[in-house]
Amino acid sequence: MLRKTLIGGLAGAAALSMAATSAIAEDDFPGEFSANVALTTDYVFRGISQSDDEPAIQGGFDWSHESGFYLGTWASSLDFQGVDSDGIELDWYGGFANEFNGISYDIGALYYQYPGAGDDGAVFDFVEVYGSLGYDFEIISVGADIAFSPDFFGDSGDAFYFGGTASIPLPRGFGIDGGFHRQTIEDNSAFGTPDYNTWDVGLTYTLLGFDLDLRYVDTDLSAAECFGGSEVCDAQAVFTVSRSF
Repeated sequence: MLRKTLIGGLAGAAALSMAATSAIAEDDFPGEFSANVALTTDYVFRGISQSDDEPAIQGGFDWSHESGFYLGTWASSLDFQGVDSDGIELDWYGGFANEFNGISYDIGALYYQYPGAGDDGAVFDFVEVYGSLGYDFEIISVGADIAFSPDFFGDSGDAFYFGGTASIPLPRGFGIDGGFHRQTIEDNSAFGTPDYNTWDVGLTYTLLGFDLDLRYVDTDLSAAECFGGSEVCDAQAVFTVSRSF
């Protein structure tokens, strides 16, 4: 599903989610509960650092049904330069994911919430609807996805995010994956950047139940185009350790 999994995993909500999982017996409630936590050297969303190039802790809690319906929440620490955002982002999402004739698909909606932000007049919270398709050729898996917001971050109007991904399994349990996407924004002056492209490529490995991810991320935004001269759009390597329960 098209959640914030480009660079991160998921936060403090995980402890609560595990407690909820153990408190509800499988026979008492349909579907399955899961949780995940992660520590990343930088929370990067669509090529742009959300934690001012500093580490972030993240976590999430999900419920899924065998029919394909799912609900979840995700949280991350963050640091927007010069903005009081209370240091946290909360995401709430739901959708339906399944497969037909080997083609996987996922459709849903996601609400991005920034508690405490907007005191300076900016409105950060926004909603997106999303969809994706994927196919596994065994030697390579490919996918395409798109997300649309009718009023993007900072009251910047209609916004589209779309592109493709690919992943290749490697020997000894390693994997490599990456993607190329484009972000368009109706009101670029409100968002702080022009429309831009972003791409990433990463090496993955699972060790002792922990998922390790070392990833290169970049955009085509110049220093002057990145929020008036910020460095949060620069190319960088990001390392993430995550665990699912």
